[in-house]
Amino acid sequence: MDRILCMRVFSRVAETGNFSEVAKHMERSAGNISRAVVSLEEHLHTRLLQRTTRSVSLTECGERYYRHCKKILADIDAADAEASNAHTLPRGKLRVHAVPDIGLTQLTSTIVEYRHAYPAVSVDLKLLPQMANLIEDEFDVSIVSASSLPDSRNVSRLIARCERILVAAPDYLQRHPIHSVDDLPNHTLMQTSSSFDPPPEWPAELPGHAAGNPARCGQFVVNNMQALRVALLAGAGVGAVPTYSVADELREGKLVRLFPDYPLQTTNVFVVYPSRQFVDAKIKTFVQFLILALKQKLDLRIANLAPASSPAAPPSASPGQAETVFRT
Repeated sequence: MDRILCMRVFSRVAETGNFSEVAKHMERSAGNISRAVVSLEEHLHTRLLQRTTRSVSLTECGERYYRHCKKILADIDAADAEASNAHTLPRGKLRVHAVPDIGLTQLTSTIVEYRHAYPAVSVDLKLLPQMANLIEDEFDVSIVSASSLPDSRNVSRLIARCERILVAAPDYLQRHPIHSVDDLPNHTLMQTSSSFDPPPEWPAELPGHAAGNPARCGQFVVNNMQALRVALLAGAGVGAVPTYSVADELREGKLVRLFPDYPLQTTNVFVVYPSRQFVDAKIKTFVQFLILALKQKLDLRIANLAPASSPAAPPSASPGQAETVFRT
């Protein structure tokens, strides 16, 4: 018989002193209860109970064994309760992977808000540029920015589709006027890339940019959005960036948006986790929190970033072409 079941039967008989009462409580036959105790005694080669027609009592060895059984069974019940509550009660350590391209301010503030809502969950966040292997790297959740995800057995949920825009620093536009989209191939066009998403191909779509005419496109390609933002602020060129990554700089006028009617490929932000079945409550609540709270922070529209005042556009912007975010 199952050892744990036999230990439970023996413990109940030791506590009640009655085989029939235990059989009724466990909804088994009296013979089945008796065989469970006999099976345990045969396994141990020790008599645990003294049986008479009137009473059942523990032997000296049975008393010691009962104390051990009571502790073991209590630990098993506690472990079962904790494991079965895992899908309803968020608790424990949540191991999160994220790529640095995602808005770190937005992600970090969202995690802080999640911990306020679920204080029993601790979060271990690691920022790594490559796609994580959730099982081998021991992550519960991965947050990535990519146009699409490779096929896998993991579950992925779309958090947000983020608008990408062309931006440059006013100082750069003063030194290198851009009057139309046709001028872009003559400028340093800055891009990001990652190990799982190749550099965007938008320079190839620019008017006049054909094979054999590489111009100056892609002179600065980095795999980190924060580094790209710093370079743009330093006046290194024109960059295609998600709106959320430069929201503050747009509001403050440190960066200017170019050609609002020029379409760029959107950036998708996904959350990935290993399975749909028996999802741990801390994973389930974290994913739901990201889809609600982080989505609002990443899904910024340029129309919502206009400041109260409207300074003049830089001289490099011709009317109807390159325009600043200050116009409404």
